[in-house]
Parts: sequence; C-alpha cells; structure tokens
Amino acid sequence: MTGLATRRRAGAPGAGPRDGRRRAARWTGAATALVLAAVGLAAPAQAAAPDDTFEVDIRVSGRGTVTGEGSYEAGETVVLTADPGRSHVWGGWTSPELGWIGARVDSFTMPAEDVVLETTFRREMAPLKHVYRDHFDVGNIYSGPQTYAAGSPNSATVERHYNVMTAENNMKPDQLLPNDNIDPETGEFTFDFAAADAFVDQTLARGMKVHGHVLVWHGQSPARINSGTTGGTRAQARANMERYIQEVLTHFRGRAVSWDVVNEAFVDGLAEFDPETEDWRDYLRGGPNGGWSNWYAAYANGADTAAGESPADFLYDAFVLARTYGPETRLVYNDFNVFQSEGKAQAIVAMATDLNERYAAEHPEDPRLLVETIGLQSHNYINQTPAFACSDHTRLPRLSDDAAAEWQPGACSDAASVERSLQMIIEAGMTADISELDLQVWEAWNGQPEGDDRAAYRDLTDPSVKDRISRGEFDYWVGKISNRAELERIQAQRFAEYFAVYKKYSQDINRVTFWGLTDQLSWRSTHNPLLLNSDFSEKLAAAAVADPERWLGVRRPITDTSTLEETVAEASALDLRGHTYTGKTVAAVKKALGRANAVLARGGTQAQVNEATAALADAVARLEPKGPTRPRS
Repeated sequence: MTGLATRRRAGAPGAGPRDGRRRAARWTGAATALVLAAVGLAAPAQAAAPDDTFEVDIRVSGRGTVTGEGSYEAGETVVLTADPGRSHVWGGWTSPELGWIGARVDSFTMPAEDVVLETTFRREMAPLKHVYRDHFDVGNIYSGPQTYAAGSPNSATVERHYNVMTAENNMKPDQLLPNDNIDPETGEFTFDFAAADAFVDQTLARGMKVHGHVLVWHGQSPARINSGTTGGTRAQARANMERYIQEVLTHFRGRAVSWDVVNEAFVDGLAEFDPETEDWRDYLRGGPNGGWSNWYAAYANGADTAAGESPADFLYDAFVLARTYGPETRLVYNDFNVFQSEGKAQAIVAMATDLNERYAAEHPEDPRLLVETIGLQSHNYINQTPAFACSDHTRLPRLSDDAAAEWQPGACSDAASVERSLQMIIEAGMTADISELDLQVWEAWNGQPEGDDRAAYRDLTDPSVKDRISRGEFDYWVGKISNRAELERIQAQRFAEYFAVYKKYSQDINRVTFWGLTDQLSWRSTHNPLLLNSDFSEKLAAAAVADPERWLGVRRPITDTSTLEETVAEASALDLRGHTYTGKTVAAVKKALGRANAVLARGGTQAQVNEATAALADAVARLEPKGPTRPRS
C-alpha cells in the first residue's frame, strides 16, 4: 500500500480495532501508574474511554494521501480529504457499511458501527490524441463559446485530449441559413456565418482539424429550403440544394477536412434488410416504411418516374454537388443505429455502393469514391450494442465470447455489433468515422431513473441515488446489479471493448469523436454516457479508453495489421530471385519483407506496423526491372 498508511491496530489477536485500541489505552495507563508510584508520585486519574465511539479505517492503494481516519462518536461528522499524487487521479470512496462504490464525497455522518473506507489513486488518463495518434484522430464537439473559454476545464480538456472538433450545432443548416433568412417571395438566401466562423477559426488556431456537420438533413434545416412555395418542388429543392452546398463549401474551402453530406436519411428502426431482395430506397424517411423528410417529399413532387427519377435522388445530388464544390473534402454519410449489422448497416452499404457505382460510370475522370466514408454515430447502450462479432467473424477471438449475455464482458453478435458493421463497410471499399460516440447506461431511450430532466443529473457514483436502478416499467438492471454505481464498471468494460475493436480496424477508421465533454454536458446527461463526471473528474471509462489492453488483460498491443499483411502477400508473390528486377532493389524488398514479417510475428506497436508497411510498400515501388540481356559474343 502506498500513500497514507492505515493506522496499526493494537490489542489481542482477533480483536476489533475499537476493542484493541481501548485495551492498549488501559495497558498504557496501568504502566504509567506503576512508574509514577516507584518514584513516589501519585498517578493522575485516568478518564474512562467512551463506549460510544467507533473507528474509521482507511485503506489506500495508489499514489496519494488521505485524511479522516480515527475515532468518532455516532452522529459526528467525519470530514474526508483525498489528494492524488502527481499525474494521478482519485477513484472515490468505497465502503460496504455506507453502501458506497467510488463515491466522490468529502464528509459523512458517523453511524453506530465501525466503517472501513477503501480508496484508490490511479494514473490519470493519458492524452487520447497521443494514445491513438498512430491509429486515428480523436475528437469532441464544440457546444458554444464555453467550450474554448480561457481558463475553463472545458478548454483544458479539449487542449489535452482532442485533435479534431465538430460543431454540435453551429454548422447545421438552420444555423447558417435560418428560415427567416430565406425570402418567402423570391427565395433569396442570406447566410449567417458568424458563429460558425468563430468556431472554425478558433479550432484551426488551436492546431486542430474541423469536421463539418451537416449539409443535407431532414432535421434542423430551414423549412423554406425544401418545402412550401420556395422549395416544395423537385426543381426548387434541387436548385436550393445546389445554392446552399455551393455557398457553404466555398465559404469553408480548405478549412474542413471532411463533411457529413447527408445525415440520417433512413428510418429509425431497421433490424433486418436483405440487399438481394429489397430496395434501400424503400427505407428512406418519407418512403413507404414511414418517417418524414422534406427533401424526400420535395424530390417526389415532380419526379418523372417513367424516366427513372426517384425521390431518393436527393442523396446522389447532394454528394455530387459536394464533390463539385468541395473537391478537397472527404465526403461522409452519417447515421445512427449503424450497429444493426443485418439491417440498417446493410441498407446504408447498399445505398452507398449504388451511388458509388453510378458516379464511377458518370464520372470516369474521378478515381475517388463518391461516398468515401460511413459515419457510425454510436449513441449506443452498454447492454444492447456489443462491440464484438462472434467467433465466426471476429478478429479478436480471445475477447469475444459467444456465450456471454448482452451486458456481460465479451458479449458478441453477428446481427448487431460494432465489429460486424465495420467489416461490412470496409468490405464495400469505404472507411468509417465513429462520429458521435457515447455509451448510455440505461436500457431504453427513456429508461433512466431521472427521466428526461437534465436538471436531475447525478454522477453514477452519487451515494444519494445508489439504489435507483429502475423507473416504472424500465427494470432491466434489477437483479443484475444492486447499486447504481456498478454500472460505471460495466460501462468502462464496454468502452474498452469498443476501443479494442476500433484499434483492430484502425487502418480504415478516420476519427473517433465523443459527443460531449462530460456526462452533465451531454445531450443525454441523465444516461451518464461519457468519460468524465460533472466536475471533469475521470470515470473508470476514462482509464478503459486510455488503455483498453490493460483493462481487458491483453498483454500485446492491439493493432490493425490488415494492410501490412496485404502488402506482405503482394511482395511475396513477386519474382524476387533476381531474374526480373535488379539485385539492389530486390535486396531492399527482401530486407523490408523480413522486417515486416518480424513485426507480424512478435506483435509490434501500431507505429511499428505502420512503419513496416510504408517501408515495404516503398521498396516494392522502387523495384527496377532488369534491362535486356546482352547476347554473348
């Protein structure tokens, strides 16, 4: 044990701390009386030890100091302090007697019994942008000026951990072009870029990247752009879309590395979809399976179906216009519930594949995919959204457990899991963004004990709500846990599993963006979905994300070697016997190939994997064909 040592207990073996200390006090008093009598002095009267005092015993692990241990009367206020050592954070108080698990409190009322408090100090979360620099960018959201306020914990957290930022609202259509800024008679646009420019300029000045969110969406868009007399027909909506995308992408040219071109075009729930027998267009919002989208409705109004026109054409138009006016920008389709591997993910991949094939046929001069990336929003639940595919598909067989219940470590699914959906996206030739990550701890959209009242937010470890694990008919966790604080460890386990998957597929993931800085600052605050508590202190999830291998008990770094393996296979298939290429360049390939195989064999870091991949690819690219052999004279 490091930190402040627990006070030693005196007394006979097996004695409790209170009895032992009282016996020690009586022994000390008797010994003092004997010594005084020997020198002819009377011993002072000894005050009797009170019978109504109880002990607080503190047990510490990790680097830090605490105070509060000692003897107290029942009903007395016990004041506690916990000061972590350098580069460490405090893990709260745990006590069976008080019913605490990781409670972050500074006092309690002494009960009529002894109390044991356990506390831990662990290393603080390493800067996430450094932890994952060889894998992908790590981002968060800008929620307004408070995010970058000088001297604030918000600003310090962004500075420490993130290298790409998304505006939570400032770059959405209704912010850049409020409905009242579209003339109801002429349809003329008057843009307002002030707030968005402030966000973009400050983000770039901080040395971070900007992701644009969003160009075309059924929500948070001005009604006049795609409905009514100014935008209600296919021709009007198409013209308005082009004006909007041209103006926005021209304004932000060179300042955003990527854009969500279309957001949430599909219906909410889509658990099953068969691309062989079903048409993805039927599952767009506004189509035959429900939902509503003004873009879909406007494109339906005037569509020449005989000529092959469809209300779904707004998707293709949006991406083509984005490529036209933002050719430097990576183009993303973004949606939620993409973990539905046999449903929504299938439909999205089918849509993107169709759009890419059409674009390739119509624009052979452009070698890029039109839809380059699928954004998985990942507003997921810790008990309903497994990280892993099961044994037949997973790249992480030692972590995936076919027999685990959906909320337990190792839970897997081939029908609805993060890993299986990533595989489908990658197999279709696209990359992935984890675009709006938070992992909610309650079992249903409104199943949290506090309901939707954000003012009722409490940290998971708040002792005042330790037993509130259900509300009304929402009783998923009853019988699985007895203290609400147990959810923090379950959530941390799931975060560790998610990041294990992200690392294993990192060659095809551009960024992982958390949707909020703290639980309280989250749009789903009463679901406690993020890494930090309301006071910016670290939850267990922070430790799990910063080092998923340690949390999961994995000894070797989790890496994505898929590109290296492909490069090794390609190099190994070449004629390296010296008959086809010059000896010097063949030797360079063989040397790089040996290093690559060594990295694969011993399990290097992702940096080593990336270096070996680049070195081998470069050596192969430098192979020089042998010249014609001169005939012998």
